[in-house]
Amino acid sequence: MIHLKLYASSKAILANVASSEASSLSINPPAARANLSSTASSTTLSNWQREHHLQPPALFLVQLLYVVIKTPRLPPPPLSGVDFRREGIVVRWDDDGDEEGGQEEDVNPRCNCDEGVEKQHPKEFRLVLVGDSPVEGIGNTRHKDALGGQTARAFAKAVYRQSYGYDCVRYWSFGKSGLTAKGIEEEMVPLVHRTADDLHNLTHDNASQSEPMVHAIVLLCGVNDVLDPRSTTTTLHNDVHSLIRSIRTHSALECTPLIVLGLPDFAKLPFLPFWPLGWALGWRGRRMQCELERAIAEVQLKEKQESSKVKTTMVRIPEVTEVLDSIGYCRHDSSMENVYSGGNDNAQSTSLQMRLVHPLLKHLGHNIDQDTLASLEMDDFLSDDGFHPGRYGTVYIGSLVTEAYTKLTMS
Repeated sequence: MIHLKLYASSKAILANVASSEASSLSINPPAARANLSSTASSTTLSNWQREHHLQPPALFLVQLLYVVIKTPRLPPPPLSGVDFRREGIVVRWDDDGDEEGGQEEDVNPRCNCDEGVEKQHPKEFRLVLVGDSPVEGIGNTRHKDALGGQTARAFAKAVYRQSYGYDCVRYWSFGKSGLTAKGIEEEMVPLVHRTADDLHNLTHDNASQSEPMVHAIVLLCGVNDVLDPRSTTTTLHNDVHSLIRSIRTHSALECTPLIVLGLPDFAKLPFLPFWPLGWALGWRGRRMQCELERAIAEVQLKEKQESSKVKTTMVRIPEVTEVLDSIGYCRHDSSMENVYSGGNDNAQSTSLQMRLVHPLLKHLGHNIDQDTLASLEMDDFLSDDGFHPGRYGTVYIGSLVTEAYTKLTMS
């Protein structure tokens, strides 16, 4: 299904670009992905097509077949999506050693899956993730390695280190592959409300009635709107507003901090050939990202007008290639050490210092050593399909979400 969406969406996108914007749009020929900013001469989309005697439908068909054959179909972890444990999963942070931290309890004796959440931990931070395939955990064999588990792990570390008064995180991860923003509202939001109802039924057992039912919600939407040719920037804008309103209709979630994740740049994802399929989807994705940002800005403005308190924020996920190429990054070889050190005798210490300021360290520091950091590539952040977050990618995103929550609640 995703491949049919890719073909239909990309074909419609390029036709739209060629007819309405080709005259003013400057692009690079289909050179190697790493050489896009090289000295290759720029030309318009229509000129390039004429020069190479190729029509977009033929290119799309060939590239679609390539993607279908090459891209593996990865399953989610067991008990995902609508089958996610109704009682949630508990993650604790053990500060005796970072490598031993973030232990996930797959079996929770305090809860009964058939009857929902029966008992709360007296000092637990409750986190709900809702969205599409990354939230479902596609590309990861265990929940602890998926986006939900790693985000909960990052929150567990944060609430432990910053003395919030919680000693564990209980999380729910409601996602389903292929859902647009509208689909998330129709199929996943009811599960979020059910969880809030389960937690609400426990309030009579709590000493503090002021404790929120859910402390944070993470929303991931829009990726499948990029792939769906029926979706437009206008429909995405309206569907995001409707989705957020739907989440907030539950009285227990009206003031819950909501963190919305931004969209990836499809043009930089390795599972897509860059030209024209990846380029077309990248162009469409950037338009959708701008519309998503506009919708969230409108939500924030309304919240500020109504309560003088912003409860929603957006996290832009930096492109992995941008982060790996950041100033201060030093690969582990003598030539780069000489560049950074200017040929001085203290090349080794300078190289180490440059690595220590790399932006990935604060997000991956407890999961990675210096030598491994120096050899990281984009594939290390993605699952085997080259699209869904995996390995260090889920760790990275989870840390960014936690950082955004801290800024939101302290503002």
